[in-house]
Amino acid sequence: MGLKDFKGVEIRSTVVGLNITIPKAHFVKLLELEGQGKVISEYKKDEHYREAIKKNMFIIEEALGKSKSMNDNCRVLFKILISSILPREGGVDTISWEHKHLLYFLLSGHKINLAECLFEHLCGAIKDSTTRELLLLLIPDCCQSYSISASL
Repeated sequence: MGLKDFKGVEIRSTVVGLNITIPKAHFVKLLELEGQGKVISEYKKDEHYREAIKKNMFIIEEALGKSKSMNDNCRVLFKILISSILPREGGVDTISWEHKHLLYFLLSGHKINLAECLFEHLCGAIKDSTTRELLLLLIPDCCQSYSISASL
């Protein structure tokens, strides 16, 4: 009756009385990704690439946290990224270090671990939806979002 041994992050749920477990390896296989490359979340506080990011992605280095200070290519990629792959949290014009690193790695040809990035985001969204009484549904095709009560 105790907890299962921790073998890594996984999604657990019960659907129609069946216990469902989705480990990261199944997620990677389902999406037909390699599961290799740079893990974006490891670079949140890492300062190794920050100077290169400032120099290559931003026109106004003093406004580093704002997307309007990015060069045109980066701004377009950022808009695509937040509207279809990884939504942002925060203000209308803010860009997180995770998003900056992801864009920088894509533009500079570094291989990223997209499966890890998506799985982390999915786990975070599930966690947020269980702690808040609100679930945010993002629909990439329409670039619209709808909120529904989690208690429905």
